[in-house]
Amino acid sequence: MRSLRGRLFVSILAAVLVAVGVSLALGAVLTKSAVRDTIRDDVEAQADAFASRYEALPEAVRDEERRRGSRPRPPRPGDERQGAKPPPRPGGAPPEPRPVSVVSLARAERLLPESAAADLRAGLPADGSAEIRGADSIYAARPVEDAVVLVTRRDVVTGDDFSNYLSALLIASGVAALLAAAAAVLVARRMTQPLRRLGGAAGELAAGRRPEPVPAEGIDELDELASAFNEMSQRLAVAHDAERAVLLSVSHDLRTPLTSIRGYAEGIEDGTIEPRVAAAVVGREANRLERLVGDLLALARLRQGVLEVGAEPVDLAAVAREAEERMRPRAAEAGVEVRIEGGPAPAVADHGRALQVVSNLLENAIRVSPPGEAVTIAVGPGELSVADRGGGIPETEIPRAFERFHLRARAGGGSSEGAGLGLAIVRELSEAMGGGAAVENRPDGGARFTVRLPT
Repeated sequence: MRSLRGRLFVSILAAVLVAVGVSLALGAVLTKSAVRDTIRDDVEAQADAFASRYEALPEAVRDEERRRGSRPRPPRPGDERQGAKPPPRPGGAPPEPRPVSVVSLARAERLLPESAAADLRAGLPADGSAEIRGADSIYAARPVEDAVVLVTRRDVVTGDDFSNYLSALLIASGVAALLAAAAAVLVARRMTQPLRRLGGAAGELAAGRRPEPVPAEGIDELDELASAFNEMSQRLAVAHDAERAVLLSVSHDLRTPLTSIRGYAEGIEDGTIEPRVAAAVVGREANRLERLVGDLLALARLRQGVLEVGAEPVDLAAVAREAEERMRPRAAEAGVEVRIEGGPAPAVADHGRALQVVSNLLENAIRVSPPGEAVTIAVGPGELSVADRGGGIPETEIPRAFERFHLRARAGGGSSEGAGLGLAIVRELSEAMGGGAAVENRPDGGARFTVRLPT
């Protein structure tokens, strides 16, 4: 049986049957013991009461009681033999023992086991179980002078009555087992239905479709599984959309410089374009391709955890000045001034990766700022921010500002030269160095990107 429903049914039913069997066995044993203890206590109490009463009778009355108790029937041959049994009653049933009798010590010795007879001869009370007058009985014997008060009660746990009780108990257990089987079927079905729905949704997800969210079933473990699957499905859908967007953006970014390079190459071949002019354009587009491929490789290494990131004391003010010198020609070409405020700014980071982070932020700020405006780099202990004078970022887009290609063309400014990967690299590198990155809109226009690093 390989299905989970079948295994659950068998497991639940087996557990119930074992529990019913153990309960039945223990119930029979405990019930038998309880019944015998009750009968024994009652017989002993009666024996004590009758012995006290018999001892208080006058001598003549005691003699009469002893004669009546010792002669339940006329004597027959063989009664003198130790342990002799009377003939069976008509119909084969053993004669019913008299519940209370006063017998002589010799008579009691013949009726009771040797251990009880020894106790009586020593003047001690005797209690126990024995076959008396052809029936299994529980007895209590009390010696009173030269007589014995004997109280007997039929041992019902060895007779048909207790067998009938056990039969009824077995029937009740069988009914309980059938009800348990029905309950096991319902429980197994209820527990496996959510798993079947989850399996169907997983099949749709594996086939490339977007399944409907798996509903909660009210069972904590299954609800956690359904929530985890729904979250995974949603993340896979987002990742699929992001992958599609990345492929489209990369394809566009690769096609544009390649088209330009091919056009200028054909112009050189036709003699319609000066080779020097074409070489400048081809070199610029080749640099653009190189930057795009480098950014993609850097992101891939960061995601795989193979890009090594060091940790050493650095001065973010010095890193900012180095990035400004690197981007100074581009800022002059765009007509944008770069200002550095604050310092010194100690932090613990990888110098090369920190320079790449600041350079990416500065390049992005120069690209979106109009000519004649200023880009500000503010530094402090463990913190560096780059503020531009562009059109800002829509508030709904701020949570996704560091996603790949998401802010490639920001509202109110920007150009198509950016590959759309710079901000994603900023976040990945900042987190790899133990810090983080954030963005906010400035009250007077533009956006401010802030990087925080350990100190």
